Amino acid sequence: MSFEYAGIAKVGGLGEVPANQVKYLSKKYNVFVILPSHGQIDRLKMDNTWEKLSINCIGSFNPQILGERESEMKYDISFYRFKINDTNFFILTGENPSTRKFLDDNDIYNPDTINGKILLFSIGVRKLMTYLVENRKEILPDVIHLHDYHVVISLINIKQILNKKGLDIASIITIHLLTWPRFPIEFYKASGVDVTPFNILLREGFKLVTIEDIFDLCLQSDYEHSQIPTVEKVGAVISDLVTTVSQSYLKSDIIPNCGKELIDFKSDFVWDGCDWDYDEINKKVKNSVSNELREFLENPAENLITKEILKEYLLKYKIGNLSQSPLISSKKVLEVINEISNGNPFIKNGNIKAFNESGPLIITTGRISPQKGFETIFEAIPKVIKVIPNVKFLFLLIPTVYNLNEIQNYSKYVKNYSENIRIIFGVASDIFYLAHMAADVYCALSRWEPFGINALEAMASKIPIIGTKVGGLQETIIDMRSYPELGTGILIEKDNVLQFADEAISLLLLAEISNRIKEKGLIYDTSTFQLVNQIPDDIIKSRVLIDTNFFYQIRENCLKRV
Repeated sequence: MSFEYAGIAKVGGLGEVPANQVKYLSKKYNVFVILPSHGQIDRLKMDNTWEKLSINCIGSFNPQILGERESEMKYDISFYRFKINDTNFFILTGENPSTRKFLDDNDIYNPDTINGKILLFSIGVRKLMTYLVENRKEILPDVIHLHDYHVVISLINIKQILNKKGLDIASIITIHLLTWPRFPIEFYKASGVDVTPFNILLREGFKLVTIEDIFDLCLQSDYEHSQIPTVEKVGAVISDLVTTVSQSYLKSDIIPNCGKELIDFKSDFVWDGCDWDYDEINKKVKNSVSNELREFLENPAENLITKEILKEYLLKYKIGNLSQSPLISSKKVLEVINEISNGNPFIKNGNIKAFNESGPLIITTGRISPQKGFETIFEAIPKVIKVIPNVKFLFLLIPTVYNLNEIQNYSKYVKNYSENIRIIFGVASDIFYLAHMAADVYCALSRWEPFGINALEAMASKIPIIGTKVGGLQETIIDMRSYPELGTGILIEKDNVLQFADEAISLLLLAEISNRIKEKGLIYDTSTFQLVNQIPDDIIKSRVLIDTNFFYQIRENCLKRV
């Protein structure tokens, strides 16, 4: 159970995880995925085998718990079974306007609808499990895997339905990122939870509890004495196994904040994976752009499509000539993006203008959030430009309605440094792989980061990384200054603008020096040696004097690391 699944609906890296898990688990097991429709039903019907289940899920609830004015709202939930790439999906959608308003909102985490989506999804899952127990017991699962808090109440409903029949199913919750949501017990009851006791695993063994007992247990382990436990803590306590995506996040955040002694004995971590294959992606990119690229650069042969040529094509042409506007699902976000598009590098509907020239390229990707530390990059840009005037920063960012102010603030940097910065707000699938094949450096400057799948994607693309010493990033990135034979990038302190600027300059100069040496063969060429002297990081400066192939070794290390 998940609210995101790559290929159906996703915002950030979370959607990649269940999709990749299913891709490999389905080779051995029969996997079912349950998620809300997020407005994707009609699109999915066009390309996949499907059936509408004969489940009647009609009722009403008090929408005032969602902040609505009405005293009663009718719901009518439909259930579709899809077969997509040999995997079974149960997708819940609305049959009446009030249900569609929530379950079918294509903005997955719209603050105006997310709680209603959770409430109706939980009611629907309860009905679906009742149907399976009574009619399709042969496909009841052996284990249920939850991704993040949105599906926690659904698990309680499942446990209650099963317990009424003397059944139980093992459960795993993976907490990808703590967001601290708290619902009063009345919200759980509005979402279908009743007085039925259900089994949970405690240190002393299994115990039958009610939802009231769960609240009491959570509050006993909460030194803040909050009257309402987080849904993440509730999910951890009721699940048989609690996992997260890195060892550091497990110890620093999950166990201390999600139950302490209630969960430490049943908690573990499993690193996220990445199925990017460099040769496959490189070939795919070159095949997809070859005709257009040759026309743009007058380049006759495929074997001459080098990294530098891909970079020039990306920066001087392709970012300004996407085959379609970047995908932006929120109308509010699109309105703000169009507000900033007034003759500057931004063009209407998320499109942007290309650069006039190519240059050393730094990229970063991800959804806009204070967590991601993009501000550190913006604040360091003037210092980097001072040393490397033609440097290019390309941000491929996923905007949400929670970050309208950031969209406006980030756009000011683009206007002030129009020769050096471009931001694409929204999903630009045309250039996502291309940008990774063309980039010289990748930035992952999160202030906190449970794992950071973007770092794996960068390393799989042979891009040296500048990352922060937080969470999973410090477990996947090997610092080239400490381990030059194995290094894949540089680790810095979070929010350290000067440190980032120095290391960005160091890596970009190192890349340029390596290219020159590859062409000319001598590091002591006057202009090349002048570049060496400009490297701020003395460790890197000394290393390049020892090993002129250092930068290319780092790129190969990135691939080996993944």
